[in-house]
Amino acid sequence: MATTDFSRWLGVLNEGPARLADAFSLTGLSQSSTVWLAVTGLSRAGKTVFITSLIHNLLSAFHNPNRMPLLDVVGERRLLAARLDETHAGALPRFPYRENIEAMARGTPDWPDRTADISEIGVEVFYRPASMLGRFAGQIRGSASRLNIRIVDYPGEWLLDLPMLTQNYAEWSRGMVRLMRAGVRAQAAAPFLSFLDAHPAQQAASEDVAIQARDLYKRYLFTARDEHGLTLLQPGRFLCPGSLGDEIFMRFAPLDVSDANPVFARGTLGALMQERFDLYKREVVARFYEDHFRRYARQIVLVDVLRALLAGREAFEDTRLAIDAILRSFRYGRGNILSQLLSGAHIDRVLLAATKADHVPDVQRDHLAELLRNMAALPVLDMTARSADIDVAAIASVISTVDDSQEIDGQRVQVVVGRPLGQEKRVKFFVGNVPIRPPRAGAWDTPFLNVPAFEPPAIDPSPVDGIPHINLDVALEFLLGDRLR
Repeated sequence: MATTDFSRWLGVLNEGPARLADAFSLTGLSQSSTVWLAVTGLSRAGKTVFITSLIHNLLSAFHNPNRMPLLDVVGERRLLAARLDETHAGALPRFPYRENIEAMARGTPDWPDRTADISEIGVEVFYRPASMLGRFAGQIRGSASRLNIRIVDYPGEWLLDLPMLTQNYAEWSRGMVRLMRAGVRAQAAAPFLSFLDAHPAQQAASEDVAIQARDLYKRYLFTARDEHGLTLLQPGRFLCPGSLGDEIFMRFAPLDVSDANPVFARGTLGALMQERFDLYKREVVARFYEDHFRRYARQIVLVDVLRALLAGREAFEDTRLAIDAILRSFRYGRGNILSQLLSGAHIDRVLLAATKADHVPDVQRDHLAELLRNMAALPVLDMTARSADIDVAAIASVISTVDDSQEIDGQRVQVVVGRPLGQEKRVKFFVGNVPIRPPRAGAWDTPFLNVPAFEPPAIDPSPVDGIPHINLDVALEFLLGDRLR
């Protein structure tokens, strides 16, 4: 060992326990470690684009560190290399990173396909530790520290099924039917509600009736999501089945159950639906969390706040309820649904991200984050009281617009310029003022925003320049920065 290195090591010890505790890092002392990052989000929030951009920018950070300066391991020039983990044979389908990049880089760029099933991919990050002890351990070891980031992508619809584990069939049915009878849901659910009027729970069980009920209910779910922008829709696998087919436990629907504690007679439609509801919870919902969530340490939940505002008051309130259901289900401490299901499961850091921040000018982006923070205020308080780390950020995985200004009614206002989907020319858009608090009832009479979907920019598929983004490095630093110290 060199004399200077030995002297430096003695200096650390002589400076006392406080300095040593500050320098000590399990990540720095170990040659490699693994962290699992779960990525999910509410419908059409941009999960696939987020993961694709995240991976591409990590791979590109060595050549272009200016693309991710707020990720400390990059900004401090401690990153040595990043590469795809090609050797790990994961149990899940592989996330199609290469296919997505090729789609975004071809002559006519296109957004990648939305998430339809669970998948994973690994990225190995090689770096120099920040602590003196970690650097000293690296010198002894003769190799860099390595963090294997396992990224898991799964549909947000599945996450919304978790509260079903605490409900019986009658409770779930009453809740779903109550929602369907109010507001825009009543219009979307009209055919199914008519079906319920003609098929009480006490009628004789019939497979044909069960399938008809399921099909009408699924049609309502798709209409509520695609035409009305609603989010709190169960069961999630009806909207996004993944690899599931027409299994027997997928043939159920809520019924009009008025009794608080009904006992469905054997051989009735109610008994059949109850049996399949319980089977769905056991074979689909519980198994999903048992198989996957035991390993997850960090999670990001993507929310398209702008889409919720555009869709109107009911869609916005529905999004708030969906966020509340997700966060209250996890709670990240004792007594939560997940810890009851999985002993030892521990997600200790979660980021709520308002996506598509490039759809508003720079002066409005902080508003997006503040609005999402207000939407999630109550469950966030509960999580922080249980010692979980949670933060909120506004991000854009890919920047598809540029900022500009325009004079409207004699006033100079900030606008964004982009090419709407399917159009040839770039156009200026005034998006209005994004509120920092949920709008009051009377404020929904006029639209807040005018935000189209934009075509993606052309990118280089080689991991050299990276992809322009907003706050992707901020998000990654919060989620994984401590593991890259």
